[in-house]
Amino acid sequence: MGNKILLLITILSTCFVFAQQKDTDLKTHQRKTIQSDILNEAREFQVYLPPSYYFNNQGSFPVIYLMDGDYNYGYVTNLVELLSSVSGKIPEFIIVGIADKGKLRYRANCTPASVSGKNGNATNFMQFIEKELQPYIHNNYRASTYDILIGQSIGGLFVTNYLLERPETFNTYIAIDPALWLGNYEIINRADKHFESTKKLDASYFVSLADTKQMGVRQMVGILDKHFPSEKNWHFMHFENENHNSVGLLTIKQTLEQLFKNWEITRSQFYTFKSAQEIIDHYHQLSTDFDTSFSIPSYFLGNVIYYYFNHKKEQDLSILENEITDKLPGSLEDFYIQLATNYLETKQYKKALEIYQKRIKQNPTSYASYEGISKVYLAQGKQKEALEMSKKSIEIAKKGDARQWMLNELMANTVQIKNSKK
Repeated sequence: MGNKILLLITILSTCFVFAQQKDTDLKTHQRKTIQSDILNEAREFQVYLPPSYYFNNQGSFPVIYLMDGDYNYGYVTNLVELLSSVSGKIPEFIIVGIADKGKLRYRANCTPASVSGKNGNATNFMQFIEKELQPYIHNNYRASTYDILIGQSIGGLFVTNYLLERPETFNTYIAIDPALWLGNYEIINRADKHFESTKKLDASYFVSLADTKQMGVRQMVGILDKHFPSEKNWHFMHFENENHNSVGLLTIKQTLEQLFKNWEITRSQFYTFKSAQEIIDHYHQLSTDFDTSFSIPSYFLGNVIYYYFNHKKEQDLSILENEITDKLPGSLEDFYIQLATNYLETKQYKKALEIYQKRIKQNPTSYASYEGISKVYLAQGKQKEALEMSKKSIEIAKKGDARQWMLNELMANTVQIKNSKK
């Protein structure tokens, strides 16, 4: 009876948590509008939230701001999700796709006045981003302070100009086949004078070149090499087999992999570790370096817990639990779900049930806990209760805009429960 009362309370609290947000706020792909006082107009943008966002109520995410967002949003969000949530090569990101208002307005907003005179509106657009858009993102989402700006072609000119004028605004600038030739290569000459004066590169700068000619990229690389010949904060990529429109995907992929080249712990590296503390230290240091409360990649953490559990390394499991709680709270959900799953698979149902119920109390949107409870009940021959919990897991997952493959797994569990009655 006590367990049923607890589950009723947590189910009601789950409904309250979701009721606090509008349905549109629970979507991992959102379109938003804010009124810009700086630009004196309404500005639209898209927001991508990673798959774990609604089901893990702790941790923060670095942010990618994407120029020409409506054009580039689709492939960039899919690429980042593949590299992060699917393969664990990089951390998960929030992505903000900044919409334009047609080609002419977009060009004006990307072009510095020094290049295009009175038609250049880049200064005002930079002010809009840092004084209105960035504060909105940080006030409304679990965004960390690590920000990346990406632009292609004339958007790459905007990115490069931003680096020169306000380098402290973003941690990393990515200019994809940028149109640095505009204004008779004005920005190249300005960059030379700027770096001659400052003697430093205050942010990371990645610039790529496709099979295009006379973009001004090689001249910019020459300037960077002249002033910072041994500097590791800038990177040049030449994709001679890509054209101006295809070069973006490889540029972003290689840039993110370079930025987070130390992110992934390989299987062979893990086997050299003397204890779980080295895993904690690895991801805690990355959290410090990128000023973000990162989570340990879910797939990797699951494999680690499986290894420690089956090799009866209780001390390592204890280290993980205590240190994750203290230093990497964004991984608490994954840790307990994976641990409970191991108890479930070894038929230690009481321990598994206790963990699942505790997680629901601490995180009412934990659909994986409801799924786990349904499996415990099914193993105990409680088909009716198992079916109720399975349906609840699907309901929560749908409200949080879970990916379809996740829903497929949950629905397969429901089918299995129903078939067990026959």
